[in-house]
Amino acid sequence: MIDNDVARRGREVFRGDVQGLRAVAVSLVVLYHLWPTALPGGYVGVDVFFVVSGFLITGNLLRAHERDGRVRLLDFWGRRARRLLPAAVVVLVVTWLTSRLVLPATQLAATAEQIRASALYFQNWVLARDSVDYLQADGAASPVQHFWSLSVEEQFYLGWPLLFLAAGGIGALIRRAGGRRRTGGRGVLVLLAAGVVTASLWYSVHETAANPAAAYFVTPTRVWELALGGLLALAPARAMRAAGRVGPLAWLGLAMIGGSAMLVSGTSPFPGWLALVPVLGAALVLVAGGADARLGPARLTSLRPMVFLGGVSYSLYLWHWPAIVLWRAWSGHAVGLVDGLVLIAVSVGLATLTKRFVEDPVRRARLVVRSPFRSLSMATAALLPVVLVSVWLGGQSASTGSLDATHPGAAALTSSVTTLSSASYVPSLAQLTKDTPTGMTASCEADKTTSTVQTCTLGDTTDPQLTVALVGDSHAAQWSDALDKIAKAHHWKLVVATKSGCPFTATEVTTPGQQTAYASCNTWNAALLTSLLTDIEPDVVITSDRSYNAVLPSTTADAASLTKIGNGMATYWKRLEAAGIGVVAIHETPEPGSNLADCLASRTGSASSCTASRSASFSSVSPVTVAAKQLNGAVPVIDLTSLICTDTTCPGAVGNVVVYLDNHHLTSTYTLSLAPYLERALLTKSEDFASRT
Repeated sequence: MIDNDVARRGREVFRGDVQGLRAVAVSLVVLYHLWPTALPGGYVGVDVFFVVSGFLITGNLLRAHERDGRVRLLDFWGRRARRLLPAAVVVLVVTWLTSRLVLPATQLAATAEQIRASALYFQNWVLARDSVDYLQADGAASPVQHFWSLSVEEQFYLGWPLLFLAAGGIGALIRRAGGRRRTGGRGVLVLLAAGVVTASLWYSVHETAANPAAAYFVTPTRVWELALGGLLALAPARAMRAAGRVGPLAWLGLAMIGGSAMLVSGTSPFPGWLALVPVLGAALVLVAGGADARLGPARLTSLRPMVFLGGVSYSLYLWHWPAIVLWRAWSGHAVGLVDGLVLIAVSVGLATLTKRFVEDPVRRARLVVRSPFRSLSMATAALLPVVLVSVWLGGQSASTGSLDATHPGAAALTSSVTTLSSASYVPSLAQLTKDTPTGMTASCEADKTTSTVQTCTLGDTTDPQLTVALVGDSHAAQWSDALDKIAKAHHWKLVVATKSGCPFTATEVTTPGQQTAYASCNTWNAALLTSLLTDIEPDVVITSDRSYNAVLPSTTADAASLTKIGNGMATYWKRLEAAGIGVVAIHETPEPGSNLADCLASRTGSASSCTASRSASFSSVSPVTVAAKQLNGAVPVIDLTSLICTDTTCPGAVGNVVVYLDNHHLTSTYTLSLAPYLERALLTKSEDFASRT
């Protein structure tokens, strides 16, 4: 994955064992991506790469600094651009062109945006944003999402050389103040690098506990791994030589890396403290893995196949993930043993060709080598994939379609539509993400990080006869457009106050797999109740939820957790009813568990084949039903399941309208097709609406 320039100048010698360590790292990553259950922690190979990269880059910078007395930033950045960009651009362009042929139309827009982010090396921040975006967190894997680690490195390369400039400036100040003549050299560098390691590691531990999904990707949680490799390069030569003779240290390091790959999993809190194991393991191999080490692994890690694999590791890292994702999309099934071995062979072959005909020729080209400005100009190559995907994105129509005789949506599940001609789906599969209900957009819905209540107002805002509040999580927010249509027809003001993944309940919840409370949700709920009682003061509150959250000590949305959440809902509903505010609940909508829209857009997908079992699309307990029973019928529950599913299945499309936006949210268009039925239920089941409308 990382820069492969390990041939050293001057007195430095080539270390085949470093290439062997790269081979270990890339093998872990590839095997993990192919068969994640067989090697659940193989992703730690990325952490090994980070350490190696920091070690080699810092060594190069240190030698240049000691030779010339300064670091030439343009020269350094130019060499990085010349080394890394050509292969990356080739992979991104080929991946995009192949994606256009292979991926479902529903995934192309997200893939285009991620290719643009990858080419400009801020992909890790996009993934961090999406990891806390309720709509994006469950999205299909992008064929370029592995560029997140390259983005971290490129950002590190931009800032790390400035450490040498800072050390020089500090040293000059010390000398002017009467310090020792040579003060400000390597010693200051070591102190600064140690400070970076300490600060970044602290932040990594903190953020992994507080915001684990985003912490995996963001640069500040990862810099310490690269900087630790840099510290090794800055360490005193005598100490490094002494440690470098103790070969068993390198074996211990390999054991730490291998153990992490087998024992860590996708649910482990990572990076945080846990990342210290593979990172320190990689450091031990770098220190004691050389040919001078007694009883060390150098003979193993320096074998010709290991050195070869390490030499092509950067291109192999680039190619293997798009190959896996695109093959899965084309074949429609997970990678097995035979096709996995074929994908390895194809990826190694592409990596070899890329190194031979792209990486090496550009890196050695005299025309660019002799000029740092020409080397740096290689960065403009990134514009090619950026332009390609931007042109495609700009050419996509914003129209998502509308309901009509050939696109009746939910009405097709009633006797009112007896025949239905074939027609294209609405919303357009390529534009599906634009059919997000208004209440689920950032302007209305609070994200997972905030505890502040934010609202948006829909319906009749000029002369309303009734104020209605829509509250809860995104499964409540998905009804916003349907309720907006109803509210305008009946002159209601609709106030939307929702939060991602946060049901309206007095029970303290967490999210599945997390061992800490969803603190911002619990604070937000208390604040929302206060706001409803003292500020918004609606006539009626409409709420719904997703059967998704857990209640500690459980980390899964089991029956006990869902029952407790329902009890907490009842607590809040009683408070509202006591204040004269009516409550109406909408039953949880079915969750197919897979992206049926992706299925519809796939090579073999159809309305008849892209379905989920109705019985499997509901959780064992309905929190709103639990809450309603406690209020003895005072709160009506509106159940529209029969207008979303048939008696046996929940289809991906009904009446030529796409039902699901993703794995579990309804599209805005489909909720609009449900609006007449929701309106009828509100007016007949709720006395608040019937008497005041």
